[in-house]
Amino acid sequence: MAGISFVQLVKTSWAIDLLLVLSVFAVAVLIDRIWAYRGLRIDEKKLMERVRSALKRGKSDEAIYVCESASNPLADVVKVGIENRNLPIENAAELVDGEMLRIKTILEKRLTILSTISFIAPLLGLLGTVLGIIRAFRDLAVSGSGGPSVVMMGVAEALVTTVMGILIAIPASIGYNFFVNHIKTFMVRVEITAKQLLAFIDTISRKKMEIAGKGDSNIDLTDLLEDNLK
Repeated sequence: MAGISFVQLVKTSWAIDLLLVLSVFAVAVLIDRIWAYRGLRIDEKKLMERVRSALKRGKSDEAIYVCESASNPLADVVKVGIENRNLPIENAAELVDGEMLRIKTILEKRLTILSTISFIAPLLGLLGTVLGIIRAFRDLAVSGSGGPSVVMMGVAEALVTTVMGILIAIPASIGYNFFVNHIKTFMVRVEITAKQLLAFIDTISRKKMEIAGKGDSNIDLTDLLEDNLK
């Protein structure tokens, strides 16, 4: 048994082949999600300052351009709010909520793979271990010789699958929980920004109605609106 290397032990179980396939999937998903979440970085305060400035001046196209140039899911939510600013605030809020749900679904894409791998990898490793031990005792019974050394060799081979399963499950579980928390934090930022935008749009609508209600057709609504929102 002393002459058997870890690599040789790995080659003795079919369960290892399945675990190696799972490890490839886990690494692929980890890399894919790390790359995807790089685009979540954004200074929402600076974005909202530019959006508010444009909307105060009645430049909705400029505000939309600011969002498009940001290339960020948070900016996409803000863009939906701007595009539907003339709807009743309740309807605009529903559309914004729908966009947030769409974004969350996209961000959570493939995370179930990590969750599944982190759950089944140890179980698959344990299954391989149990079957390996059964095989070891069966071989001992068939051969009728070799004694404990034969059993210990079989047990050593079998335990490798448990080790491999745990080694795969740990990074998959860590990655899954990290990404889930990252998404939750990001979506809280998105929700706060969306509420700020809707409140600002509602304020603009009320100010417009208030200013227009003065009945002076010569009033420059844009200038008065900007003054009232400072």
